[in-house]
Amino acid sequence: MLPRKMDRETELMVRVKAASAEAFQELYALYRKPLANFFYRLCWNRSLVDDLVQEVFLRLWRAAPTYEPSAKPSTYIFRIAHNLWMNEAAKKKATVLEDLEHAIERDPSDDAQRDELRKAVRRAIEGLPEGERECLILSEVNGLRYAEIGEILGIPIGTVKSRIFNAVRRLREALEGMR
Repeated sequence: MLPRKMDRETELMVRVKAASAEAFQELYALYRKPLANFFYRLCWNRSLVDDLVQEVFLRLWRAAPTYEPSAKPSTYIFRIAHNLWMNEAAKKKATVLEDLEHAIERDPSDDAQRDELRKAVRRAIEGLPEGERECLILSEVNGLRYAEIGEILGIPIGTVKSRIFNAVRRLREALEGMR
């Protein structure tokens, strides 16, 4: 049986497993922005996002020797991010809400109507139950498929589908008056 051909990201991850700093830098370049988007939509705090992204890559480097190419690198990396977020969310819940309020107050770049809509969307997303919010962000912001999301979060695909369905329904309800 011939070994299956590895895609570029899997090849990079295998090289990171072998302690290649160059491959690690390439993975960082590929995943820094998707991870930042993921975390930003969970906490709306850019300085916290930077810390979380750095911590994901630190954990990735430390865990790389145990990586097996049976999982896609994106799944592996976002699983690390999910676990980190679950730890951080419990510790920083009150701080995150305060930071969200300050971030909204400091955004004078748009006109009043766009600012009002932005605030409403942020409040609506923040108001989603944690599981629904995380599934929605992984799907809509990071473009991951339901199967990947299920693998990252350790839940069945049906649960992913129902969480996203419920999240969209809740967002529609919360933003109904904004039309």
